[in-house]
Amino acid sequence: MFCINCFHTNTSVANSRPNKKQPQVWRRRTCSNCQITFTTYERPSLADNKPVSLPDGTDTFNLGKLILSIAKAFTHAPNDAQYNSLWLAQTVEDTLSTERQTITPDDIAAITHQVLKKFDELAAIQYAAQHQLISSTRKRGRPSLRERGPRSRESPSQ
Repeated sequence: MFCINCFHTNTSVANSRPNKKQPQVWRRRTCSNCQITFTTYERPSLADNKPVSLPDGTDTFNLGKLILSIAKAFTHAPNDAQYNSLWLAQTVEDTLSTERQTITPDDIAAITHQVLKKFDELAAIQYAAQHQLISSTRKRGRPSLRERGPRSRESPSQ
């Protein structure tokens, strides 16, 4: 790890603790050159550790693709897409890192949908529609609002 002050490549770990809730490690580091002490938060990268099983082979996990996919779900709130997509994608990555050894695109989509559901219901619906997790067909026997027309609120006797 390089120093954040002088960019020297030799730093030593003074203290280290694993996070209880997330798969990350907190480390206090000291630079051997300028003697400054700084803190790092390290977490595993899915791209290096777990392959994504595709129908035509395997690929590595791409956090950038996930960030863009989440951002597309926030068409109703562009500021949320800009500021929260990275953090939501990292939450999905942390969740996936504790899952089984190989992951599939369906696993990624399902967990992303669950995370978005907790954060923003409308973004979760848009994400699910983009990834075919939900369908737009209505159940039989339930009329559509468009079929009822503007007089649907009046009583049947009028």
